[in-house]
Amino acid sequence: MTKPEEAKSPRPQLEGALDEAQEAFTASDRRADQIGNVRLGLALVAVVLLLTPLVTRSGTPWWWLLPVMAVFLGLARFQDAWIRRRRDAEASIAYLEGAKSRLDDSWRGLDETGEDVGKPWRGHDLHYADDLDLFGEASLYQLLSRAQTRAGRQLLAAWMAEPAPLSEARERQEAVRALAAHLDLRRRAFEAVAADESEPLDDGPLLSWAKGRELLPAKDVLRLAGLLFPTALIITAVLAFGFGGAREPFYLVALAQIGLLFYTRRFTGPRAAMLSGPERTLGRYARLIDVVESMSDEDAVGPLREVKEVLQRSGRPASSELRGLERLVDLLDSRLNMFVAATLWPALMCELNIVLRADEWRDRAGKHLPAWLEALGTFEALASLGALAHERPGYAFPELVDEPGVFEAEGLTHPLLHPSRAVGNDRVLGGSGTVLLLSGSNMSGKSTWLRSVGLAVVLARMGAPVAARRLRLADVRLATSVRVVDSLAAGASHFYAELRRLKHVVDMARTPGPPVLYLLDEVLHGTNSRERFLGAVSVLKWLAEHGAFGIVTTHDLSLGRVADHLPSGAVENAHFSDDIRGDGLSFDYRMRPGPIETTNALRMMRAVGIDVEILDL
Repeated sequence: MTKPEEAKSPRPQLEGALDEAQEAFTASDRRADQIGNVRLGLALVAVVLLLTPLVTRSGTPWWWLLPVMAVFLGLARFQDAWIRRRRDAEASIAYLEGAKSRLDDSWRGLDETGEDVGKPWRGHDLHYADDLDLFGEASLYQLLSRAQTRAGRQLLAAWMAEPAPLSEARERQEAVRALAAHLDLRRRAFEAVAADESEPLDDGPLLSWAKGRELLPAKDVLRLAGLLFPTALIITAVLAFGFGGAREPFYLVALAQIGLLFYTRRFTGPRAAMLSGPERTLGRYARLIDVVESMSDEDAVGPLREVKEVLQRSGRPASSELRGLERLVDLLDSRLNMFVAATLWPALMCELNIVLRADEWRDRAGKHLPAWLEALGTFEALASLGALAHERPGYAFPELVDEPGVFEAEGLTHPLLHPSRAVGNDRVLGGSGTVLLLSGSNMSGKSTWLRSVGLAVVLARMGAPVAARRLRLADVRLATSVRVVDSLAAGASHFYAELRRLKHVVDMARTPGPPVLYLLDEVLHGTNSRERFLGAVSVLKWLAEHGAFGIVTTHDLSLGRVADHLPSGAVENAHFSDDIRGDGLSFDYRMRPGPIETTNALRMMRAVGIDVEILDL
């Protein structure tokens, strides 16, 4: 496995890419402004050409308006292209600066989308999400997530909270390794979605429309009417007003077409409203699909191979299909132009014809849209894990083994601590039926290391690298009781809340399945020391008999005698120590064998200025 001293820092690569992105932003911003100035000049020329005949009483300058306006409109496309490049560069800068902030340990507060992706698990007192800080401010999710689509964010959260089978986690490791090596691919994926708008992607209306199966009445008749009526209107108008023919046929066709428009408006209007507006969403998804489709077959390993297959499943590239729908929506939004809405729009029955074509698209490709968005979510979740692997090169991909009850770690740390500040510890748990009794004084690092173990299991089962030099892990079911909170509203005391957690651990161990790995912080500290000891012995003995294994932390020296009441070799003691010199506290966060021999509560009280009388009891 990779060791920290061997790991190559990604900082030079990130800084080089950031310099390039900033140069691209400056160049594209300058070019867009230059073209904008030229267009402004052309607009002034057009005004002059428009006003000159009024002064000179000659119509000649008006003819020059045609080439001037043609150049003006043509330059608009070039300006839009440079604005597009500027937005891309701006999004790249945001992505790379986010990566640098994670290197500099200033990442907290990133990914503030306002969406509570952890809601199904947060506040659930029998799930480990709150105990391990999976979601919320300064959480594991905030460290990991680079996802911009709703599917990507929700899938990443689900991977964190719901462990994958070992075989699936191994396959994800392949994909994460591949994406870790491709900063440009991950950056372009972020850029594709984030470059257009500050608003998060909302695919709800689009998916509702794509999944809908309500049919237009007499679709074939409407399709024929949408073609024949505008054709008849144009022919009768040319004959009546161009060649001096009878005008009655024109008026008759116009009245019939107006009646048809009012009739069809009942069902084309809601459909047009549903489609109008998501063109930016469609474009952003299409750009993201372009990036994913650009992956080489060599890089599309593990789940990435299936992602690419899903995007090709309809027979045409998903990006082409989405752009086809995007063009229809662009046409639909042309009705927002007052001139178009008053003339061409009703004359050509545009709304009816576009809605009919959009329905054809839905019938052909709409059924694939949910799968496409899900595939993009998978790519974004894997890309988030790939970014972690790239930015934390000292982290190791765990070895996931089929042996029961294995947890062997070297240099294990907490992933929310920056590697420069984290102190790693080696630990091999004894396997099924064993317990590590981890003692130590307040603030010595017991709870942090307990969470380090839990987060290592979470990351490993996601397919991500873990905050360790090496980790071997078996299939385990994780159960925790770390951050127990009482509830005044529910009438639950702290002790009762902790009992509910312990009951959950016991129930998990009773249920058939892989061994339970439990993490219990300050077990039963809501009651007196005698009952705490008796209760802890009973629970740990029962868990050992049912094949569970885990870690129990305590600063109660009496719990060290638990080993006397469990089978020989079932309990191992270790501790974190401290050192108080004068008014200062010192912790080295190194795990040592054996139980702690001293406590620091009274010394800490005196160190902060509280006079404590030491009584001989």
